[in-house]
Amino acid sequence: MTNALRFSQAIVAYFFKTFTRVRRIKDREERRKFLVAQVHTDAQNLLRDLGFEIKVVGSENIRAGTNYLVVGNHLSYMDPFVLVSVIPSLFVTSVDMRETPVLGQICEMAGCIFVERRNRTTIEKDINEMTESLQSGMNVTIYPEGGTTNGLDVGPFKKSLLMSAVFAGVDILPVAIKYISLDGRPWSPEVSDEVAWHGDMSFGGHFLNLMKKKEVKVELHFLPSIKVSKESTRNELAEKAREAIRIEYLRR
Repeated sequence: MTNALRFSQAIVAYFFKTFTRVRRIKDREERRKFLVAQVHTDAQNLLRDLGFEIKVVGSENIRAGTNYLVVGNHLSYMDPFVLVSVIPSLFVTSVDMRETPVLGQICEMAGCIFVERRNRTTIEKDINEMTESLQSGMNVTIYPEGGTTNGLDVGPFKKSLLMSAVFAGVDILPVAIKYISLDGRPWSPEVSDEVAWHGDMSFGGHFLNLMKKKEVKVELHFLPSIKVSKESTRNELAEKAREAIRIEYLRR
């Protein structure tokens, strides 16, 4: 069985398993907690079947019984699967993604929070929704670069959504997602596009090519959390988080 078929079967099985049960949960945050727990377990099984090997560095920076606004760099549609397999989390993505075939349906059934990046008048609503989920005890993950990149550097951070941590009173947990090798080939500019999905790349062709890989090694580097107070500014938080992630990401 090919990895593409394994992936498709896993997604279909997840939909059938969760659809009926999740419809019975009326409270939005409780529904999201249920979905996050399901995705956490299923992602572990899926990545193992696909040949993804994940090494966690800095797990001591994740305090037991504490939830965070998790902030990471973003290269690929596989990043959320990799991250949620290690730390249960609710992901923030764009309305554009909800409108993307297949990926949009997956995001819906993972309980994602969708933000409207094309209309900045909705930013207060988006931040409030994130704040409520953080206050309910869930981890919430954002990719402040605003989209996937080519993986050669960590791009500038968009700042507004970081204020949800301030309003919820939770700390920020930076994480550097580093793809180490593909089928034994070390990460390099020459192979980066086989993982990184960016620009005008078509999803279908990129996905099928990535699914041909037998072994994908990834490292998740959880960095020391960033303390947040009522006086914290979005500029300060963005600068601290990006600097920490970028330093670790470029260390190869």
